[in-house]
Amino acid sequence: MKNLKHLLLLGTMGLFIGGCNKLVNGYDINPNAPQDAPADQQLTAAELAEGLFMSGEMPRLTGIWADFFTGADRQYQGFELYNTSANDYDNAWGTAYATTLAQARLVETKAQAVNNLRLLGIGQVVEAQIAGSIADLWGDVPYSEALKDTPGKFDAQASVFAAVQTLLDQAVVNLPKNGISPGARDIFYQGTVTSWVAAAHSLKARYFLHVKNYAQAATEAKLGIASKAGDMLIPYNATTANGKDANPYYDFITSSRYGYLSAEGPAANPAAGSYAYQLYAMRANAKTNETSRRNYFYTTASNIYLVDPNVVNGAFKSNASAPLVTYYETQAILAEALARTGDAPGALAALNNLRAYNAVTYPAAGARYLDYTSADFAAGGLVNTVSGQTSDQALIKEILTEKYLGMVGQFEPFNDLRRTNNLIGIPKKNNASPDIPQRLLYPQSELDTNPNVPKPIPNLFAKTPVNS
Repeated sequence: MKNLKHLLLLGTMGLFIGGCNKLVNGYDINPNAPQDAPADQQLTAAELAEGLFMSGEMPRLTGIWADFFTGADRQYQGFELYNTSANDYDNAWGTAYATTLAQARLVETKAQAVNNLRLLGIGQVVEAQIAGSIADLWGDVPYSEALKDTPGKFDAQASVFAAVQTLLDQAVVNLPKNGISPGARDIFYQGTVTSWVAAAHSLKARYFLHVKNYAQAATEAKLGIASKAGDMLIPYNATTANGKDANPYYDFITSSRYGYLSAEGPAANPAAGSYAYQLYAMRANAKTNETSRRNYFYTTASNIYLVDPNVVNGAFKSNASAPLVTYYETQAILAEALARTGDAPGALAALNNLRAYNAVTYPAAGARYLDYTSADFAAGGLVNTVSGQTSDQALIKEILTEKYLGMVGQFEPFNDLRRTNNLIGIPKKNNASPDIPQRLLYPQSELDTNPNVPKPIPNLFAKTPVNS
């Protein structure tokens, strides 16, 4: 991550220090605050920062709580048992606000000033995704008054999601209009309008799902990313040999904090692996063999722990791109939304789209993802062996489980667990706790400087308003 951090720093300050006549010039400038640069360069900085937020420290933490991973050493042993403090969130909050949101808004302002509506729309999608993610993780947060000179009020979580929907609507209108493409400065889509429009619809589906507006989620998902080729990814281009610009999971596990994070099971049986690791094997049936997908996300050959996130040749290897919003997520949203609005055949079709995706994405000897039929979800069917469970309940649980196992290391499964009251039943890691964690703590930096922080300050197990 050293190289990526340097790129982020370049995005915010490095382009502006040339031409100084004296060594003391610029000492009155905050090096962590965005200064000025062409709008397309600031877009790169915003995308890098957003990618880091979506694939770095906080997904690792929530991945422990979602039981993808295991906190194995030092501070991460505390996270494993839900021991965390406000100081743990200062960096993530700063990345979200001071780097990503601030840069996105600068892009929008400059694009609007020259009537570059295409670039304006791209900036709006970037802002919408980071704002939605902040609200997801913390609940009520500063948004309408964020980044002002005085401490901003905390907007209700639902109102932030509503504002995000409005912003995405504006982006969908602006993107096809006139403007100069940022080209390669746009590291997600190289300025391709159709890709950005589809991503905007997928994000709209995501945030409608989060507020349980399933009808709208289905509508937007149908307009969203339509194939794997349309995925929004942040590229990491490192090779094992040079180690620069590495995937954040790879950097953390192999270099920055060697030994902190694993995917082992409980102390009594570490070789069993995390709950997600175990679940792949538990799902084996006449139509499903998950060995290949399990081996993409996990490895037993890294020589760190008995089971680890796959930094060798899988999802978290050094040059693995990190997903931000994808076709897979879009189809999973569509499947759940249709199931919850009474369209079981449509939901089953979307679920089978996911299974077809798996068959292509994780090919290996023995891999098996045959289509399910409605009979498989009937009482006593292939995937409905729980007494008293209806076919609709079995279908929704299967969709959520499929999504959980297909998005290891991302935020969305943690969001789903909290939204559905842990419908798929991952175990608590600390039996003394009332539940799995329900939110991130407000950072100490905000507690110290913003008198508008909600009172009483919510703890780790207080549900966010939309999940209450």
